[in-house]
Amino acid sequence: MNTDTEEIKKPNTKLITPLIVLSCTAIIAIYAYFKRYPVGDWFVIVCMSVVIFLVIGLIVEKMITKFVDINYEKQMAELEEARRLEDEARAAMEAEGVDVNSDNIRVDDENYVPPEF
Repeated sequence: MNTDTEEIKKPNTKLITPLIVLSCTAIIAIYAYFKRYPVGDWFVIVCMSVVIFLVIGLIVEKMITKFVDINYEKQMAELEEARRLEDEARAAMEAEGVDVNSDNIRVDDENYVPPEF
């Protein structure tokens, strides 16, 4: 199994918080503007929504980062297990007299029956 570890790298999650803050605050700001709130009240509503959605965005970002880390560790464990099984299979073939480094399979015994996988 020749899976490159570069394919399993963790994605960048740093844009989650700004996207949540900007999109949700924009919706609230537009809603408050069209409801004709006074400018002072509108400004307070927008500032409070920025703070609230900043906290929500940071929590969501941490949760996603944690899930991505768990998934990354699982994939690395699976990759390590596949490499270990491949090494064990190679060692078993070498013990049976099969040359695993060449294209031609060499068998020392005339009555050799290949293993079933």
